This record gives sequence, structure tokens and C-alpha cells, in this order.
Amino acid sequence: MTSLGVIKKVEEPTEWVNSMVCVTKQSGDLRVCMDPKDLNANIKREHYQIPTRDEITSEMAGAKFFSKLDASQGFWQMKLHEDSTKYCTFNTPFGRYSFQRMPFGITSAPEVFHRTMEHIIEGIKGVRVYIDDIVLWGSTLEQHNERLIKVVQRIQHYGLKLNRAKCQFGVKEIAFLGDKLSGAGVKPDRSKVKAILEMPQAKDKKGVLRVLGMINFIGKFIPNLSSKTVHLRKLLHDKCEFKWTDDHEQEWAQLKTTLTTEPVLMFFDPSKKTKISTDSSKNGIGAVLLQSDKEDWRPVAYASRTMTTAECRHAQIEKECLGLVYGFEKFHSYVYGLPTFVAETDHKPVSSHHQEKSQ
Repeated sequence: MTSLGVIKKVEEPTEWVNSMVCVTKQSGDLRVCMDPKDLNANIKREHYQIPTRDEITSEMAGAKFFSKLDASQGFWQMKLHEDSTKYCTFNTPFGRYSFQRMPFGITSAPEVFHRTMEHIIEGIKGVRVYIDDIVLWGSTLEQHNERLIKVVQRIQHYGLKLNRAKCQFGVKEIAFLGDKLSGAGVKPDRSKVKAILEMPQAKDKKGVLRVLGMINFIGKFIPNLSSKTVHLRKLLHDKCEFKWTDDHEQEWAQLKTTLTTEPVLMFFDPSKKTKISTDSSKNGIGAVLLQSDKEDWRPVAYASRTMTTAECRHAQIEKECLGLVYGFEKFHSYVYGLPTFVAETDHKPVSSHHQEKSQ
């Protein structure tokens, strides 16, 4: 790290001295970091908004070819201002060192790095970044290659270095932020599904939290997820004693089956007919964003949540209205600005009341 210019030996006194932390990378190598817990509490963040994976994939309508470029040791490619290096001093068994490049763990680091990466690809269509990953796509190989050449030229101009082992060029399927992206649409990464399928039965409440955490990560692929986890979530109640029953086992088995059989989600396309369909059950609300695909409606994303104790006591017509409101709020970023979209509910009184108001 010293020979790379990432850190520098410090001899003079400094106001800040952080602890050293070693993290094992996936390759088995060690990454030397500092623990900036106290430093982070005093940093003024710029709060640059990092896009969600849904915001990125919503721009990929018609994509058939993909490339993913990974910045090599991304944060270390950004030099720190001389004043900032003093705050990034850390103790080691060999004396104190200070970071000359942006260290991992700083609360504002992802935002600063993402903003810099956005600047590099600014103005190029069909390209998005997520911190140290650049993903680009094209509906044809020619269109993809044109965009790839422009991106590589920008990378050369700004001197960004890539990790060749993690880069993919002109492929028909890539893994991105836990999803598999292809010309067919979006589906959960096989490794995530495999991890859930192989998870053992929960032995305590912490185990249930781990299970639900993994399920919620790919919840957009599961319709009415909240109604499919009623018994599992009840185990988390403070007054509930942990006891795994047949109801929990049946619910857990159903979730595993659902994960392996649900359809691939299509990329959102603002030029296609769009529909938000909602439904309310006894204790949950479900919504799905659909778009027309030839003669059929295909799902773009699912969303669901449980109702509060007070909401459960509402009349059914109020629950259905609540479901519509939830669906509009959840998929607001997709439908906002569209000339028209369809709102669908199977509750006849709600539909009749809406038609009367419209008239």
C-alpha cells in the first residue's frame, strides 16, 4: 500500500488517530482498512443520491447485450486533499500511517465516488453506474459496441483503471446488484435463490430474521409476499414464544417453491401500456406493476406489506382503497409523467364508487 501511494508513514503528531481493521476479501487476500467510527460522526456528508437498482433497470427496455466494467480498487483511485489525509491517520503495529487515497469505511466515500463516476459517463446513453460498477447495454450488438467504445474512451481520458477479471463485455446475461439481467428481463441471481433454498430451518428468532431478510431482498419477484410470511413474522412478536410448527414449515416450503417458479420480470418500458393491480387480504396489501406484452400483461415488479392492527379493523372497501394508495406510492417513480395508466382492483364497490365520482 505504501509503494502504491495509498498510505504514507506519519511521524508528526496528528489530532486524529483511527484504529486499524483487517478484512478478508472473497479472494482470500487481506484488505487493510481503518475504523473511522468517531471520524464518521463528525463528517459533513454531501448526501448525493445513489440510484436504486430498480431505477437503473427501468431504463433497460429492449436491452439484449450487456457489459459490466468494474473499477479496480475504486476508492484508492481517488486522491485525498492534503488536509483530509491528516484525519485518516491510523495505528498499526509498525507505527502510524495516513491514507493518501480515499479509504474504505468513510461515511461519505460511496457518495463522492459515485458522483465522480457519474461525471465520467455523463451524456452517454444506455450507461449507468452504481458506485464502482459501470453497466451498459444495447438493443443490438452494434448499438452496444458504439456505447462501449465511448465509455472506454472516457475511462482512458480520466485515467480510471478497471479490474479485468471482473469485467464482462458484450454478454447476453449479467449479474448486477443481486439480479440476473438478460434480454428476457430481470430474475433473481441463482446464487441468492440457491442460498435461500439451502438455508436450514430457523432455530430461534434471530434465525427467522435471517430468513426474512434474505426473502425480502428478492421480494419484488414474489407476489403478495406479506401474506406468504404471516406465520413466520408472528414468531418475531415480543410476546410470542419461539416454537416452529407445521404452519411455519408449510409456509417456509411454499416460499422456497415460489422462488423457483415465479416468472421473469420484464424491463419497464414507458412506451407500453402500464397497469397497477392491487389486492387486499385479511392482514396484508399486495400490488403488482404490469405492462402489456403483445396480448398478455407481464409483471415488472411486485410489492406488499402487512397491515397495522388498526388497518386490519377497517372495512373491506377501505382496505381495498388503502391497497390502491399503497400501489400508487410504491410505483410512483414508474407511472409519474405517463399520459395514462390503468389502476385495477377486483373489489366491485370501489370500482363503482370511482366510476360515479368520474361521472
